[in-house]
Amino acid sequence: MEKINYKKEMILWVFLLLPLVYLAYVWNELPTTVPIHFNGEGEANGWAGKASEFIMTGTNLFVYFFMLYLRKVDPKKLNDGFFTTNYFKLRVALIVFLSVLSIMMIYIALPGNEHMGVHWMPACVFLFLSVLGNFMINLKPNWFIGIRTPWTLSSDAVWKKTHQVGGRIFFYGGMICIVASFLLKGAWMNGFMLTFILGSVAFLFGYSFWLFKQEQGQVKE
Repeated sequence: MEKINYKKEMILWVFLLLPLVYLAYVWNELPTTVPIHFNGEGEANGWAGKASEFIMTGTNLFVYFFMLYLRKVDPKKLNDGFFTTNYFKLRVALIVFLSVLSIMMIYIALPGNEHMGVHWMPACVFLFLSVLGNFMINLKPNWFIGIRTPWTLSSDAVWKKTHQVGGRIFFYGGMICIVASFLLKGAWMNGFMLTFILGSVAFLFGYSFWLFKQEQGQVKE
C-alpha cells in the first residue's frame, strides 16, 4: 500500500484549517441565526443557529479522508506516477474549492452580506467545474471518478475519447457559465445552469454509447 506523503498532505491541511480560523475570527460578529439556504433570487429562506457553520467545515474533513483512502480500494490499482500526481492535484482542487465555499458561506452569514452570494456562489461552483474538466481530459479509467457509463467502463478507448470531449465541455462551458453568473440571476441563472448541466450529461451519455457502437462495428469488420 502506498505510504502517505505527509509533507504534501500539509498543503491540504492548511486549506482545511482556513475556514475554522476565519470562523473563530468572526464568531462574535455572527448573528444568533444564520442563513443556510437561498432561493433563486439569492434571498435567504432557510435559517439555523450559527453553530451550523461547523457542519460545512466538518464535511470538508470527511471529504478529505474519503478521497485520501478512496484510491487505495480501486480494483484497477492505478498507482503509477502519472495517476498519483494527477489524483493529488484533484484532491487539492476539491479541498480548495470546499474551503473557499465554506469561507464564503461564513462571510455571507455576516450582517449586511446576505446578497453577496447571488453571483459569487455560482461563479465559484463553475470555476471548480472548469478545473475538473481540465483534469478529466487525461483521466485514466477507474471505478470511482469520471464519466462512468456502461460503455466507458467497458472500453478504455471509449473512456479516453469521452473524457477528452467531456473535459473540454466542462472546461470551456464552466468558463462561459462563470461570465453568465455575473450577467444573469434568479430564474434565468437557474435555467441556464440546469440546461448546461443536463445537456452536458445527456450528450456525454449518448456520445459514449455512439463511440462504443462504432468500436463494436469496427471489431465485427
